[in-house]
Amino acid sequence: MSYVAFLKQNLAYIKLGILAKTQSPLNLAVGVILLPAIVFGVECAFWMGIFQASGQPSIGGFPAAQYVAYLLWLILQLGSPNWRYERMMIMEINSGAVNAFLVRPVSFFGYHLGQLLGHKLMTVIVMLPVVIWIAWWWQLPVHFERLIPALVLGFCYLVMIHILNFSIASMAFFFDHVYSFNTTKNMIIWFLVGELLPLDLLPSPISEWVIVLPFSSGIYIPAAYISGRISHEVFLRGFVSVALGCIVFGCVARLIWRRGLRIYSGTGA
Repeated sequence: MSYVAFLKQNLAYIKLGILAKTQSPLNLAVGVILLPAIVFGVECAFWMGIFQASGQPSIGGFPAAQYVAYLLWLILQLGSPNWRYERMMIMEINSGAVNAFLVRPVSFFGYHLGQLLGHKLMTVIVMLPVVIWIAWWWQLPVHFERLIPALVLGFCYLVMIHILNFSIASMAFFFDHVYSFNTTKNMIIWFLVGELLPLDLLPSPISEWVIVLPFSSGIYIPAAYISGRISHEVFLRGFVSVALGCIVFGCVARLIWRRGLRIYSGTGA
């Protein structure tokens, strides 16, 4: 397949993902608007409670406004674990629905990546004005000139994490209980991305080690970048770690998928 045909095919997958979200107004409102708003509200209440209980004007050297600016990134939902799409891939392999992809010129990996990117793109388009309005209304320390590079890193992270999810879903060719392994992975990533708490609050040298990992590019690095917590150099290193993550997870995914297909075809599928 040529590069142009490959690009057109994947753009079609993304459009299909957007169409799937816009077909139902209720589905769009819940998945793209309501859930991100709830996540942001809960996290804000949590951190405001911590500041009130501590009685301190700053925590870890950052005031409350800095934390709220950091939490704005959660509204865009680019770094949060994507339970639905991972479980869908596992289910389709377990149930044999993957056959529909194997007998047609359709990429199982590309189709689900397009669904994921389509959903996230819709979330960004709808919720980005909300992020800008909140930052303006509350006079938060947000560097708007850094927003576009942060979004680019966020979408690069989505590609990397989808490769990891694809490799885990491919284990369904070998094991019956991949769901539990996938849930454990999501709980670990929930911590490593910086959604539970900003990673620079971890004790040294643990914080430095965790920030170097590619998972920090999901939430911590872009959120800290637009809120002014980190420098340009740390932000650019996020692209490097994500690229390395894509290479490593891509090799693992390719190996598991190919071996899984050999076993699967050997059963008469």
